[in-house]
Amino acid sequence: MKNHDPREQVRGLHQILTSDKKRIGFLFGAGTSFATGLPGICIPAIAKMTSDIVLYVSTQSAALASAIGDIEAELSGAKIPFNIETLLSSIESKRAVIGAGTLNGLNSNGFSDLAKLVKEQVVELVSIHDHLNDAAVRKKLSHSQFSNWIQKARRRFPAEIFTTNYDYLFEMALEGSGIPYFDGFSGGFEPFFCPEAVEDVEAYPHLVKLWKMHGSLGWSFREADQAVIRQHAQDTDAANTLIYPSHLKYNSSKKQPYVGLIDRLCTFLQQDDAVLITCGYSFGDNHINERIVTSLRRGANSHVVALYFDEVRDTTGDCSYGLSDEANVVRVMATQETGGKMSVYGRHHAVIGGKFGHWRLRDEPKKIESTRIDLYFDEDAAAPSSTPGEQQGNETWGGTGTFLLPDFSKLAGFLNDLSSSNGSPTAL
Repeated sequence: MKNHDPREQVRGLHQILTSDKKRIGFLFGAGTSFATGLPGICIPAIAKMTSDIVLYVSTQSAALASAIGDIEAELSGAKIPFNIETLLSSIESKRAVIGAGTLNGLNSNGFSDLAKLVKEQVVELVSIHDHLNDAAVRKKLSHSQFSNWIQKARRRFPAEIFTTNYDYLFEMALEGSGIPYFDGFSGGFEPFFCPEAVEDVEAYPHLVKLWKMHGSLGWSFREADQAVIRQHAQDTDAANTLIYPSHLKYNSSKKQPYVGLIDRLCTFLQQDDAVLITCGYSFGDNHINERIVTSLRRGANSHVVALYFDEVRDTTGDCSYGLSDEANVVRVMATQETGGKMSVYGRHHAVIGGKFGHWRLRDEPKKIESTRIDLYFDEDAAAPSSTPGEQQGNETWGGTGTFLLPDFSKLAGFLNDLSSSNGSPTAL
């Protein structure tokens, strides 16, 4: 099996991040809101959030519990992952067609009650901002370290940040660093989503872009003119909060945010010298995945670098890695669907140039570079051995280990160190 040297890949990543010619974008998922870098302050990952909310709602009503069970079975039968977003989308779809009848034991009001309960719990779990009133605490956020790199990087093309998260952590970090950004909304009293401005981002050439692809706290749907508006989260009724890709995402006539922002992702990827770096994104949104694949095929020399946290621990503590499965969706995208334009850096494995392999350093690190390697690679301990090899006493150095950058807090620290060292290539 092929081995991939993490040092070589990080050198390439370093060149991408310091090149003024590259258009850099980031796609961040739930993992970035989990890896805040602050002990005890995080938003549960999608799987944990889903199980907690389903448990809570199920205790409120036997009818609601039964309906959720039916929806989970339907999604499983259709080979659609069951999570909080697919649950809400299914609820909204059923409520839109039910009329005066019943489905899954619920009438229209029952589905409205179910959606309201689920969304209220999502808002409660996501709203960790009350714990971040202290500016000194906010500066310790992984997001703030990331913003520190954004602030210090001197780039011809400002970064574009795409995120599927609902929280305000990136907004807080960017604003805390005094970084001006554009998020697709226009106005002062009730800012409204403006798809024309998203399509014509050259009108804001010097601003960082923040695209919240799955909605956000504070977003709501105004029935009067069918506009998506932004309010303070505390002023928004949870029942009307757009915090998921509901059926509204398919209303292309009004260019709702999901449609407009996924189109922006495609446009970004089809630009010359565009590089999209993902972190904390599990590739659980098939619509986004399909558009990434299509855009990479159309783009002349665009590329995706997926920092993929594929480590999974079961209830007994045993660990497995998603990339080791040939049927893993991310591995299939990188090896079969994107023509080598997608690199995947997992915890113990990687796909580079369409080739799957293990992480392994080509040679033993020198003392002068070991600190830098520690920023992105945790070497396994040398194994006792009597066989020939590069020896440390009676041990043999193996060169294997764990790649750290799929953890957003480690990526933020790596970028912050990069900005502190002025991007010196000798540091690697």
